[in-house]
Amino acid sequence: MQKLARWFALPLVMLPLVSGAAIGCDGAEDDPVVEDQAVKNVRIGAGDVAALGPGETLKVDLAADGVLYHFLFDQPLDYGRIALSFEGGAQVSMDTAMEGVFASPYTPEEASDERFILTGDPANFTELTPAELDALRIEGMLMTEKGSAPQAQPQSVGDCVEQVIYTYVVINIDGVDTGFWCAHVLLICEGETACSAVETYGGHDYIFCNEQKTWADAKAYCESFQLELATVDDAAEEDWVYGRANLFSTQKWWIGLNDRAAEGSFVWESGAAVGYTNWYAGEPNNAGGSEDCGQLNRFYPEKGWNDEPCSLHLRYVCESN
Repeated sequence: MQKLARWFALPLVMLPLVSGAAIGCDGAEDDPVVEDQAVKNVRIGAGDVAALGPGETLKVDLAADGVLYHFLFDQPLDYGRIALSFEGGAQVSMDTAMEGVFASPYTPEEASDERFILTGDPANFTELTPAELDALRIEGMLMTEKGSAPQAQPQSVGDCVEQVIYTYVVINIDGVDTGFWCAHVLLICEGETACSAVETYGGHDYIFCNEQKTWADAKAYCESFQLELATVDDAAEEDWVYGRANLFSTQKWWIGLNDRAAEGSFVWESGAAVGYTNWYAGEPNNAGGSEDCGQLNRFYPEKGWNDEPCSLHLRYVCESN
């Protein structure tokens, strides 16, 4: 996702109301407002929350048209003092509304640029296509990748991609379901592949690779050691693989299941017959029309497999035949 070229400081409402105080940008000088800017941007940081008086709450109006709220967390943010306000006046504490998102392995606080974005209107995410927006509503979470450009990183050398995690959050307020959208960016950089030592289960060798690659690159790396992306034959093997993988990361892991050759006809890359499967409810669904590769942990801590675009950079499990 491209970073916004300008920031704007818009007034937010404090509850109870205080006289005319505008929320600034943590002491930074505000950029001038450009009136023809299509989407207004508000950034909120720890300084804005710290400036609240006793009993005051920072109100984020998600019913406002054309506004993106950028939350900075270079310092801890007290989400209990931020209230999300929705159309019709419904209101809920931000820590309550986003409890599930903050508990996810893909929590916004993992974002590489130390910010995440909320909006009440998905059209404000102008970088998403209509098909991606539909997929986001179906999936509840959508991962996209934008571009590849050399970027200096202390821990790596080579190209990086921006992996953007979009989340559609639905909460129930007074019996009414209300939705809003969240996005944050993770920077995935090429580096030296970090894999586990060889582990053995059921007479097969496994390695768990914690560097993120596309499905095809992960497959090629496994094959360089005469291995294949993992085949999961039964629930016992899945339990073992799931448990071992999560010792390294609770984020997504590629396995060898795919329907790249024929949509809807999933096969194991190892050539093994497809007997046991453990698709999560509603999966595979080919959301957005481009999900051809299988992975674990989309719904962590719940088990269940998911299909994803093969171009995403994920961790992966290799197995001997």
